[in-house]
Amino acid sequence: MEKWLKWIAKTTSPPPVDCDEKTEDVLINDKSGTEADFQAPSTSSHESKRRKVVGKYDPEYLKLGFTWNHDTIDLRPQCVICYEILANESMLPSKLTRHIEMKHSHFTNKPVDFFQRKLLDMKSSKNIVSHFININENAVYASYLISLRIARAGKPHTIGKDLVLPSIKDAVGAMFGEKTVARRIDEMTEWAEDELIRRVFCSKYYTLQLDESTDVQGLFQLLVFVRYIWQNNEHEDILFCKSISRGTAEEIFNVIDSYIKEKGLQWKNCFGICTDGARAMCGKNSSVVTRVLKQSPCALWTHCSLHREALVSKALPNDFKTVLNTAVKIVNYIKTKPLQARLFQKLCEEMGSLHTSLLLHTEVRWLSRGKVLTRLVELRNEVTIYLEGKTEYIESILHKKFILKLTYLEDIFLKLNEFNLILQGSSESDIFVVHDRIRDGKYDCFETLETFIIENQVQPKTNVLSAISTHLSLLKNNFDAYFGEEMKKLDSLNWICNPFQDRLPSSMSTKASEELIDLSEDTSMSLKNSLNRKQLTKFWLSVAGNYPCLFDEALKVLLPFSTSYLCEVGFSAMISIKTKYRNKLDVSNSLRFKVTKIEVDAKAVMTKNRKQIHLLIEITVLVGI
Repeated sequence: MEKWLKWIAKTTSPPPVDCDEKTEDVLINDKSGTEADFQAPSTSSHESKRRKVVGKYDPEYLKLGFTWNHDTIDLRPQCVICYEILANESMLPSKLTRHIEMKHSHFTNKPVDFFQRKLLDMKSSKNIVSHFININENAVYASYLISLRIARAGKPHTIGKDLVLPSIKDAVGAMFGEKTVARRIDEMTEWAEDELIRRVFCSKYYTLQLDESTDVQGLFQLLVFVRYIWQNNEHEDILFCKSISRGTAEEIFNVIDSYIKEKGLQWKNCFGICTDGARAMCGKNSSVVTRVLKQSPCALWTHCSLHREALVSKALPNDFKTVLNTAVKIVNYIKTKPLQARLFQKLCEEMGSLHTSLLLHTEVRWLSRGKVLTRLVELRNEVTIYLEGKTEYIESILHKKFILKLTYLEDIFLKLNEFNLILQGSSESDIFVVHDRIRDGKYDCFETLETFIIENQVQPKTNVLSAISTHLSLLKNNFDAYFGEEMKKLDSLNWICNPFQDRLPSSMSTKASEELIDLSEDTSMSLKNSLNRKQLTKFWLSVAGNYPCLFDEALKVLLPFSTSYLCEVGFSAMISIKTKYRNKLDVSNSLRFKVTKIEVDAKAVMTKNRKQIHLLIEITVLVGI
């Protein structure tokens, strides 16, 4: 003990001189930045006396391996080796020495230079914390990217915790979960929406495509897409998806109008709206289209070509309706009963058939009738064998007149389905391209009917041929009724497809007519070669600077949607996102990333929504310390 006291007396210096009692002792840094005497200020005489009894920090304590915690309110000693902060009462040489001997005995005989280096290392810990922060930010960025992929795939938010997290837990650890995914998706949705509005705001014109449907919960969902010009190119994207209480024209328009005004867009720049033929959408007096045209009188309304084609294909004479209904009943007799379906599947497998099951008919699906009849005709022999002696439908399937009409319907619906598929897709955005497809439609090739006639050596009777002729005439009349007027109108706009013709349209402003004359007389081969019938919008965008009035006239016709195909794609995506197991989900944010074409800058989102730095223990777990 005596030896230890001599060593303490040798390694310590006399206590520093106190400051003036009136000002009380405080920590003072000299000009060189070294540590000086310290005594914490007090608010009462009792506290002052208590702290004076404890003692003050002395720079000589560094020889014992201790500095102070740089807190002028609550002064405490801090070990430069393990960074442990002791109690205020431990500011005594004996207690400090005891800590070194008990926890760091192999450092007891180290010189003061060693502890000075440790002090410098501790002061540089800010760089370590900065390194931790960078690692943490990278992990947050990774979680944004993963959340974006989950949103684009339309998967449940819990997949991040249930599937992604276990596979990459060494990378993202405990900072990834269901709530984090939902929050990240919300933040990225806000960023993507702001970016879309900024682009639309910069576009001179924009057009809308809208439709409404019900989700799995029975709620009305209004889906709106927008087409605009951005960076000298045509773009289209989802504008918004909102839940509405009723599908009335007033409420639908109010939702759209509120959104347009909230985002600062102008109705006068809306030059087109595409909807289906529902009364709430396109009625004469108070429909959505009527209200939009009041806000933007120059806008062009387009009845979706896909819906019109579906309406045309529904026209059937009574005898063909009977054949179609009988075919549907045959399919339902086998398909809707599990036992019957299994037995029929077993029969098809034993006969080596190409297919082993029939398809159910769904009235609301555009391609349903064609696919159902095609499968029934392909499995006609198997169905005949299976139904023998079981039901009265066997008489119909064995009757040659019935088969002739059935094969004809299969052929005609197959052609209509092919035509419908051609109209689908965003690539068929040009109204001229869509109507070219309608003009070129041919319905005089019926391969299945011809094959049945040749194989069975059947001569169709006059009444069958007459029924077929009547149906074809009915289809032609319906096409003329739904598309004829619009085609005649587009005939007067052929200058958009070929501006190098000599004929000038009558309904055009003087300035635009002058520009059309100048353009038609332009003999540069590069300009003529750039004219592509399927990419008219790009051509007119390329000449917008030289012919602005003519460009405006052309864009008013080319920019509007010709179909509501994007809305149909959106509703299909909604079905996969909002299921009966997620019927409480607000589908708007997740749906946006399922169908949007805007690439999200996750780093920009992370910078905009910078989060609080994780606690030190979370960072420690993340970096594996």
